[in-house]
Amino acid sequence: MWYDATSAAGSLEAKGSPVKGKIGYVPAPVEKTKSSGWLYTWAWGIQKASHNSDKAWKFVSWASSKQYEQLVGDTDGWSNVPAGKRASTYTNPDYVKEAAAFQEMTKAAIEGAKPNDPGVQPRPAPGIQFVDIPEFTDLGTKVSQEISSAIAGRQSVDSALKKAQKLAEQISKEYEGR
Repeated sequence: MWYDATSAAGSLEAKGSPVKGKIGYVPAPVEKTKSSGWLYTWAWGIQKASHNSDKAWKFVSWASSKQYEQLVGDTDGWSNVPAGKRASTYTNPDYVKEAAAFQEMTKAAIEGAKPNDPGVQPRPAPGIQFVDIPEFTDLGTKVSQEISSAIAGRQSVDSALKKAQKLAEQISKEYEGR
C-alpha cells in the first residue's frame, strides 16, 4: 500500500504523469482507531566527527528552506515539493493548487497524528512508524532479514512473522513498566 503521492520519478500528480488526475488518495484503512496513525518524519543529521560540519549545516539549512521549495516548485513542479517538512508549504498558493489532489489529506494526517498515543493500547515509548528507542533500527533490520528469508523461500511467511513477533516482544518486555 502506498501512502503518499510520490514515486521515485516524482509526484504522481506532476505535469506529464500518465496518472495525473486519474487516481485518488485516501487514508490507510483502520479497524479499531479513527486513523492509522501513520506518520513518517524528515530528519537531518550531521556527524559530530565531520570535518565539514559547517558546510553540512549550510546544506541542511538550504535544503529545508523556503528557497529550496521555491526552486523545486519552479524547476520540477509544485507537486514535487517534498510534503510535510514545512508548515509554510500548505499556505503557498502554487503548492495548494498543483498538489490539490493530496495536499489537504497530507496536512490533515500530519496534524492529526498522535505519536504519544497512536493505537489502542498504552505504549512504553513515543512513536508511530519510528519508535524512539535505541533498539528500533536493529529490530527493523532483524525483522527485514526474516521477511527476506521468507521471500527467498528459506522459511514460511508464518515462521518469519512468528520470529519477528518474538523479537519485538523481547524488546517490549524490557520496556514494560518504565
